[in-house]
Amino acid sequence: CEEIKRAEEELLKAENLGIEIVPLCSDAYPPLLKEIQQPPIVLYVVGELPKEPCIAVVGSRRCSDYGRRTAFRVAKFLSENGICVVSGLAYGIDSVAHRGALAGEGKTLAVLGSGVDVVHPRGNRELAKRIVEEGGALISEFPLGTSPSKETFPRRNRIVSGLSYAVVVVEAGERSGTNVTVGYALEQGRTVFAVPGNVDSPFSRGTNKLLKEGAVPLISPEDIFEELPFLKRRNRKEIPERFKELYRLLLSEPMTFDRIAELSKMDVTELSALLVEMEMEGIVKRDGSVYTVC
Repeated sequence: CEEIKRAEEELLKAENLGIEIVPLCSDAYPPLLKEIQQPPIVLYVVGELPKEPCIAVVGSRRCSDYGRRTAFRVAKFLSENGICVVSGLAYGIDSVAHRGALAGEGKTLAVLGSGVDVVHPRGNRELAKRIVEEGGALISEFPLGTSPSKETFPRRNRIVSGLSYAVVVVEAGERSGTNVTVGYALEQGRTVFAVPGNVDSPFSRGTNKLLKEGAVPLISPEDIFEELPFLKRRNRKEIPERFKELYRLLLSEPMTFDRIAELSKMDVTELSALLVEMEMEGIVKRDGSVYTVC
């Protein structure tokens, strides 16, 4: 019959392109995603589905420098600690989250609102290639050749949250599509974190509203492990006890020496010596007067 013929053609095309088709009944199907209402019947996969626990890092396409810095830092931290970062490969926060995960030398998963053979946006094709090359994957529920549309993106968002133990919203305007992901996350019983932003910033109106409605504030990336203690942390860089206070402080954002001194209330001579040690051990780096976690 015609349906069987189409299915056979799809299987042959996927095989020729190196795309794996993972059905809902397969042991390889992500277990968390199986739990959601109406999980995808099949997943089209380029690369390898992660065995690591996943957390989504999402936000608007239009974002501020603060949002980009924060998304990169959060994703890199998660990646360094054995968490696979899930996002949607869109411009803005999504792209930065994928890049942060790659910088942390971990895995990242891009969920597409198109067929996996139609990478969108085109400007992110090189990023998509890197994700696969470095052990991550591109996935979609849509048949090969499917173009992105207003209908496919909301359906994509339920997979982003469905794969993840939690969703971190870095920046979102009041009417951002990210709110769709949050809605799915709440339906699915996922923890929603929101990064506080400037009350005057249009980029943070959505996230600040989420905080008002009960989302978990994300002040430092370490808050994720405190809120979700069942996640096993695998930090490749053990931080000596004497550096931990400064390390936690700098995880929240890059800071000048004066700002670190103000917040830590440490003697400036002692602080200077500790920061020099941390630089020498590759824990922080200094750009002019600004210190950042490596």
